Amino acid sequence: MSANKVRHESTGQIMRNPSRSTRLFSRASLGGLATAALAITALAISALAGPTALTPAGAAPADTARQGAASEDHVLTGLVTGGGTGLAGYRVTLFAAYLGQGPRWARLGSATSGASGHFDLAYSLPKAGPRDSPLLFLQARRGKVMLASALGPAASLGAGNVTVNERTTVATGTAYAQFVRGARIDGNKYGMRNAAQMAANLVDPATGAVGGVLASIPNGSKTSTLATFNSLTNIVDACIASGQSCSDLFAATAPPGGRPSRNVLQAVAAIARFPSYPAYRMVPGDPLFELSQRTPANTPALTTAPTNWLLFLTFTGGPYSTQDSDNLINGIGNFAIDAKGYVWGNDNAEPAPEGSIACAGRRLLQFSPSGQPVPGTPYFGGGLSGAGYGITLDPDGHVWVGNFGFQDPPCALRPLVAAQHNSVSEFGPDGHPISGDHGYTDGNISWPQGTISDLNGNIWLANCGNDTVTMYPDGDPSRAVNVPLGPTPPAHEPQLKPFGLAPDAHGNIWVVNNRGNSVSVVSPRGKLLDTLPGTYRGKTVLSHPVANAADLEGNMWVANSDWLDSPCPTRTQLGTAENPSITLFRKNTRTPYPGSPFTGGGLTLPWGIAVDGADTVWAFNFGNSPVLPDGSQPTDVPTGISRFCGLRTANCPRGLTVGDPITPDTGYRSDSLERITGAEIDPSGNIWITNNWKLGADPFVNPFGNSFVVAVGAAAPLKTPLIGPPVSFSKRR
Repeated sequence: MSANKVRHESTGQIMRNPSRSTRLFSRASLGGLATAALAITALAISALAGPTALTPAGAAPADTARQGAASEDHVLTGLVTGGGTGLAGYRVTLFAAYLGQGPRWARLGSATSGASGHFDLAYSLPKAGPRDSPLLFLQARRGKVMLASALGPAASLGAGNVTVNERTTVATGTAYAQFVRGARIDGNKYGMRNAAQMAANLVDPATGAVGGVLASIPNGSKTSTLATFNSLTNIVDACIASGQSCSDLFAATAPPGGRPSRNVLQAVAAIARFPSYPAYRMVPGDPLFELSQRTPANTPALTTAPTNWLLFLTFTGGPYSTQDSDNLINGIGNFAIDAKGYVWGNDNAEPAPEGSIACAGRRLLQFSPSGQPVPGTPYFGGGLSGAGYGITLDPDGHVWVGNFGFQDPPCALRPLVAAQHNSVSEFGPDGHPISGDHGYTDGNISWPQGTISDLNGNIWLANCGNDTVTMYPDGDPSRAVNVPLGPTPPAHEPQLKPFGLAPDAHGNIWVVNNRGNSVSVVSPRGKLLDTLPGTYRGKTVLSHPVANAADLEGNMWVANSDWLDSPCPTRTQLGTAENPSITLFRKNTRTPYPGSPFTGGGLTLPWGIAVDGADTVWAFNFGNSPVLPDGSQPTDVPTGISRFCGLRTANCPRGLTVGDPITPDTGYRSDSLERITGAEIDPSGNIWITNNWKLGADPFVNPFGNSFVVAVGAAAPLKTPLIGPPVSFSKRR
């Protein structure tokens, strides 16, 4: 039993330590693990453990940050290049982004590149411990051109040269897209630090070559992401070659009715923030694609205009893509992200080769902010058994996983491995199991899907199998409360099928009823307050809904698949998938917002849904076509994700209002994406996306996917973990 729980001697109840402050999640013990995780891959090493030269020198720069502080003098040696050629006459400046006290953005020193692009830049850096170590960034300017490179934490840099070129510029502008402010880069502490790791996935800051993750399987030649990256670098090369191309780039990345970008870094960041280029509704063709054709130095590159310019990185847990029994992942259903940006994932099934039977998953996964497995993962025990959509972090950093009991049908006939569909598992912040071998079964749990914590540490489970919700007050299963959402259904034939859960601004829990085409609202104490029907004033507003998400004010968005009938256990009432949509309910009246439900934007089979730090809404599609009753499914169209304007319309492209799609009619498509169930947004603005099922898979024989995808820098960052309505870092939003 966890040290954070004690069993009362007379009652046998599990009781929490009354001093919650002593139980807050601390990752101090995992600091070494995080460093080791980065060492797994060459890309992380190049980013954070030695891409630059910091050799002592006697000269100090003219402009030194933190005057009066004890400092160390260094020389940074490197190259400015473009299209493989050294660039002379560029003014190279080193900046420090301080994430604690003192100046947020400080100039450390500068130099000018010589005939071959070489530079030696002398600078002083105040002495500081690793925790106070600033992030270092290079900028190289000449005329309209400004190239950039994220070098990572100063304390982690070692000997060797650095390079600033078109690739480092695209990597920096994309990974730091949500933090670029003109020529400055500024944001929340963990988001900024973690973005350096994601940038290193895209480029090696030492050599300026394509990063190891992007260049290798399961990326590389397996998806179009490398070609998209190269096309973006060709856009930057066009700017290096021609001042007119720079002007064209700045104009193409201006929001409708807004001002053009002022520098190349800002333009690249704008592309990531609005990746179908902001004026796609108003301008025929794609001016960015045309720019990429002017100086096509980097290959392979795109040969046709994409639906979007996002960079979707695929991760499998290793340098492989083939599905097999030695894989790490088999069907991640959803994610939960901790305060420092470490990502937990559940797993539907045990890894197995494609075409082989896959029984209930019995592992919990954890990834570093760079996407690499944390040493020690996967974690076992705790009664894990075929997790579905449900995973959450509580206020103490404990991980809870709802055991839906996913398994291929033959597994139900194998007593030793058959899922029981009746439990939830609890793990400590370090991945050790707290629940026993059968999990917690208190509270009439049945085929649990959505699993969340509220701000008070109460754990909530949506029981898809019996039309109820289970609540563990303060995470204590012995005090379980079961809340019926309707009449008791016949055995094995639920009529509501509760699925998604999300709390509103008042702490009420909104429960999406997938088969019931309704939403139930439950008070923080477990009282059913309201049931919202699927029609409002004669209009259908809920149709086979799946998941829900609160916005920044606690209003509630619901994803309507118009298809899913969750298999808990029967699935005889599938919809047509002809009218997918999302619906917004107002928090105070619990009525649909005018215009609901909203359509377009590439919605096909919306399952997961999230709201980012700018209050814009993201819907995640379970492919572009349904799985038909006979198991067949078209696979010729890539999956897309959809994005909509939320209530804070000032954050949307000019002219859009609530519920208008920001994505084009295709959505943001990528051949990296398969059938998506859930996604979460981290403090850097990356979207972590599940590839839960494969496209074209047999739905009854290991349909699960062995990867997940990160859309780099795509969304406005959120404070994590997500407990309660989302919280933005930005006071301006």
